[in-house]
Amino acid sequence: MYNLKYDKWKINFGEKIGNGSALFGGIFLTIATFFMFLNMITRTVASYNFRWIYDLCGLCAAVVASFSIPYATFTRQHSNIDTILSHLKPRVRAVSEAVSGIITLLIMVFTIYACSIFAYSKTLVLESTTSSHMPTWIFRWLYVIGLILTTIAALLEMIDMFRIAKGETVVNTREELEALEKGMVPGKESEER
Repeated sequence: MYNLKYDKWKINFGEKIGNGSALFGGIFLTIATFFMFLNMITRTVASYNFRWIYDLCGLCAAVVASFSIPYATFTRQHSNIDTILSHLKPRVRAVSEAVSGIITLLIMVFTIYACSIFAYSKTLVLESTTSSHMPTWIFRWLYVIGLILTTIAALLEMIDMFRIAKGETVVNTREELEALEKGMVPGKESEER
């Protein structure tokens, strides 16, 4: 049994947020790469070192990491170690992963709460780096946003596990969805038809 309407929404939403996260992280990766390259050139050619570039690259790396995780989760490109669970029946495995998803969500919500309080306290004092006085409080909020996006992705995965445990068939990729919409999967019917 399929719920193609929900799966279609989930896939569209995941692609938009995942691609947006990848693009946003990619912009910061490009900024860090450009300035690090610029610093290498100025050190080599003119023996001049821009000290603030190290701060900038560190902050950019934090943003890249913060937005790479939701991208990997939404596009299901994260690693999954299932040595024990792989031996279970699919529905039992789905129940185990759903319960694991609940625990993950509780931890993520607590982490978002703690990081938000910390980011807020650093915003009040306009925290900045010691050497170049770059504002770090902005990057703390970007980290919180990355955590929120990752939590949403984990929530969608948990919902899918409950659906599988209930006996539904879950569609995770656009290719699967398009094949089902074209009727290319024999012997399977959807609720939409």
